[in-house]
Amino acid sequence: MVILAIGLAGWQFSYTVRVGTLTPEQKARMDPEEIKQLNKRALHLGLDLQGGMHLVLEVDKSRLTPEEAKDATDRALEVLRNRIDEFGVFEPTIQKQGNDRIAIQLPGVMDRDRAKDIIGKTAQLEFKLVEDLLKTQRLFESIDRVAMDAESVLVEDTLDYTARPFLSLIQRHRSDFVVEKRNQSRFERYASLPEVSDFMPEEQEFLWGREFEIEGREYRSVYLVRKDAELTGAAIVDADVGIGTSDNPNEVRVDLTMTRQARAQWAAVTGGNIGRRLAIVLDRVVWSAPVVRERIASGSSQIEMGMSPIEEARDLAIVLRAGALPAPVRVVEERSVGPTLGSDSIRSGIRSIIIGGLVVMVFMLFYYSVSGFVADFALVLNLLFVLAILSGFRASLSLPGMAGIVLTIGMAVDANVLIFERIREELLSGKTIRAAIDTGYSRAFRTILDANLTTLLAALILWWFGRGPVRGFAVTLSVGIVCSFFTAIVVTRLIFDMATLKRQPKKLLI
Repeated sequence: MVILAIGLAGWQFSYTVRVGTLTPEQKARMDPEEIKQLNKRALHLGLDLQGGMHLVLEVDKSRLTPEEAKDATDRALEVLRNRIDEFGVFEPTIQKQGNDRIAIQLPGVMDRDRAKDIIGKTAQLEFKLVEDLLKTQRLFESIDRVAMDAESVLVEDTLDYTARPFLSLIQRHRSDFVVEKRNQSRFERYASLPEVSDFMPEEQEFLWGREFEIEGREYRSVYLVRKDAELTGAAIVDADVGIGTSDNPNEVRVDLTMTRQARAQWAAVTGGNIGRRLAIVLDRVVWSAPVVRERIASGSSQIEMGMSPIEEARDLAIVLRAGALPAPVRVVEERSVGPTLGSDSIRSGIRSIIIGGLVVMVFMLFYYSVSGFVADFALVLNLLFVLAILSGFRASLSLPGMAGIVLTIGMAVDANVLIFERIREELLSGKTIRAAIDTGYSRAFRTILDANLTTLLAALILWWFGRGPVRGFAVTLSVGIVCSFFTAIVVTRLIFDMATLKRQPKKLLI
């Protein structure tokens, strides 16, 4: 049993050793899937050791009804957990704080902007019909006439535009109306004039498209769409990245698969609007507006990403698969831990473990002679078991966790001290070596068990009520207690039995 335990622990810990010894050049030559599998089995480091980011998000419930606001934070917590799992972060910490806040720790994540974009995106997906270009052009002309007649606008804008102050903002690019980004606020101000509401259709609204460049200038498309969505993100069951569209074989896209219940509705929408454009809107931004060519009964659609990087398409697919947040969230606290600080913490932690372990081992050798060597061997095994179990259960090792290991080193030999002192007493009373060993272990067992149980109980209470670093310390301490109990009672007893049963020595060096 002991040999099997050592073999399994060594096999499990070998993945951690292999990952830790890989050079950047070796990682670059390896298959990404192989690295991923290695990382899954290796010991993961916490935020304070490998760097990463810490966020506190606040759920905005201001636009929710009292009924919706009751569990909005819990629902947001579940959506964020799904997104982060899809993002591929090992051992993230996601916890609710109070009624409106969520704390997130992402070890190893250094691309802060990308992570915040994935986490903070509301991901409210809607499919809306786009009005044709001719009717949109007529509405633009009506708004332009209002803008020319409005005295407040003329006073502000006659220096720039002597005529057509609104239409001069709009250009045609392919099949879209576009506005230069620097003129976006001016467009919105004209479109929101009180006189415009008299002829602006109540069931329609303007939505902006994504930013893009033309000859070094930034533009955004503008669409006149129906306010009511034909379908929402609730109809989406899956989202995957693809390459190639009808216009460009190299264009990135996101393929959407709809639920069985939504397929009939999607078939009716596409079948009844052949030749019209259907805008795919995410968080009130039009990502693409393809023309419906035919009735689609398969329940599939796609979001054209243009020449966006494939990472952006993957991130969009992640948030769509995970679902929409029930309410917007905003970052109220953000901290980053750099890899340099993490490396310093690792070196300091390892140094403390080595120094503490060596001091204890030297003391045991000096005070208990050969028996001290047995205790030191058990101490090394205890450390191996702890690290192997932590990596096997995909736990994260944090700086408090390292403190738990240092404490475990001291506790691991504490049991051996009790046993060895009891064996000494039995030898001094005149018992044989075998009888002294048997009596020493049996009489020390109860004391060791009581001491370990009380400490384990305290560790479990810390785990139950603690959060973050406190839990990391509690987990490491709990695992260390169990392992030290096994090595002190089983492993060292096995070694003493093997050394004394057959040879029957006349003297025990203890």
